Amino acid sequence: MSDRWTAIDFETANQDRGSACAVGLVKVRDGVIVDRHTTLIRPPAGIDFFSHHNIAVHGITPADVADAPTWETVHGRIVEFADGDPLVAHNAPFDMGVLARACAHTGLAHPDWDYACTLALSRRTWADLPDHRLPTVSAHIGHRVTHHHRADADAEAAARIAIAAMERHGTTSLADLARAAGGLRRMAATAAPTPAPVAVPVRAPAGGQDRFARWQRAAKADLPAPSPDADPAGPLYGKVVCVSGDLASMDKPEVWRRIAEAGGTPAKNVTKKTDVLVTGVGDGTGKTAKHRQAETYVERGQRIDFVTEPDLLVLLGMTTGA
Repeated sequence: MSDRWTAIDFETANQDRGSACAVGLVKVRDGVIVDRHTTLIRPPAGIDFFSHHNIAVHGITPADVADAPTWETVHGRIVEFADGDPLVAHNAPFDMGVLARACAHTGLAHPDWDYACTLALSRRTWADLPDHRLPTVSAHIGHRVTHHHRADADAEAAARIAIAAMERHGTTSLADLARAAGGLRRMAATAAPTPAPVAVPVRAPAGGQDRFARWQRAAKADLPAPSPDADPAGPLYGKVVCVSGDLASMDKPEVWRRIAEAGGTPAKNVTKKTDVLVTGVGDGTGKTAKHRQAETYVERGQRIDFVTEPDLLVLLGMTTGA
C-alpha cells in the first residue's frame, strides 16, 4: 500500500478559530506531490468580520471573499480532496481547530481526521535550529516560501518539510515519521456540533454590592494557562496581560479565558513581567491603583502597552475596530 497524506493550511479572518477565509491543500503520494487545491472561503455567518491584525498578516479582505464559496461548500471539497488521507500541517492543532470550529459554527458533521504536525516533527528532527517557524525550517531544507501566510504556499511548505523529515529519518511512511513526535493524532468525528456563543456578553449590572460580589468571584477564580494551540503570530501571544477595572463587554474570568486562548498570560496584578495593561473603568473618575502602578513601572523603564477595552476587542478578534 502506498504512503498517502494531504498537507493543509488555513488562514482565518479574525481571532475566532472557525473564521476560515482560505485553505490550501497539497496531496502527497509516496513522497511526491501529485495534486494541489486552494480557494478563498466566505467565513461562517456571525464570525465573518475581518480583524485588522489578520488582514495585515495574510492580506485577505472582506472584498476578496465576497463571492467566495461558503464553508459548507469548501468543507465538502476538503473531504473529497483528502479522500481519507491523514492531514499534515505546521502547528497542526491550529488548522485542525479551524476544521472543528468552522464545522461547529455551521452545524456540519466532520469525519475522523488523523493528523501529524510538522512543527512538532521539525523540533525533533532539526533541534539545533534557532526556531521552528515555517520559513525557518523551509529555508533549512532548501525550500523557499515566497508567500508566507498564503494558504497554498504554506501547505506546500508543510508538505516539503514532512518529505525532508522522512529523508532525514530514513523512512517512507508518514506513520513511522510521526512516531518521532508521539505518533499520529486523531480528531474524532462529530455530528452537528453546537458552537460556543460568540456574541459579546452583556455586562452585569453595576452597583456597589454587585460589583463587590464580582470582585470577590474574580479574586477567587483560577487564571487559565495560555493555550498551546494559539497562533504564534497573534498580537497577544506570549504577552503578560493585566486588566484594570471593569469592562463593559465581559467579566474578568471571561476576558482572562479569551486572553489565554490568544496565547497570552492573564495576570491579576501589575508586576515587572507585565506587557499589556487593559484600562477599564474603576470606582471613580480617576486612574485605578493598577493603572498608577503600571505608570510607575513605565517611568522606571519598563515597556507596558496601555490599551482600552475597544483596543482589546480588536486584539482578540472580537471586533474589526472600524
